[in-house]
Amino acid sequence: MVFLFALSCKSKSFYDNVCDIKKGEWHKNQVVKFDVPVVDTIHGYNLFFEIRNNNEYPYSNLFLFVSTTSPNKAIKKDTIEITLADEKGKWLGNGLGGIRSNEAMFKRYIRFPVPGFYKVEITQGMRDDVLRGIIDLGLKIENVK
Repeated sequence: MVFLFALSCKSKSFYDNVCDIKKGEWHKNQVVKFDVPVVDTIHGYNLFFEIRNNNEYPYSNLFLFVSTTSPNKAIKKDTIEITLADEKGKWLGNGLGGIRSNEAMFKRYIRFPVPGFYKVEITQGMRDDVLRGIIDLGLKIENVK
């Protein structure tokens, strides 16, 4: 299920979407998908991943495999590592109790080469067939001034 959050006029984000990971169990072949509508190909953007995890998450980091398909069908693949806990095992990010939220930079000051819908597809890159403890994953794209 995908939720689109309403943004105020003062927000720098032009896209902010979150996908729920059912029961906090991210299966190896489960793809989290975002369709990003792009009109402006002149200005730059910063892309972020927003991750919420709970105490069931067994690792201090998270690897993501990211595939981005442009409107002209060009595909770009990336692997990103996100640190969720420090070297002593203390969770990073914001939150209370057993749920933490982290925001991780994915791309800094990029420009979209052509207008249209960009498909961003993400799979977890951990060794677990079922990765427990990731509650949801979001993609936020902000305008760069």
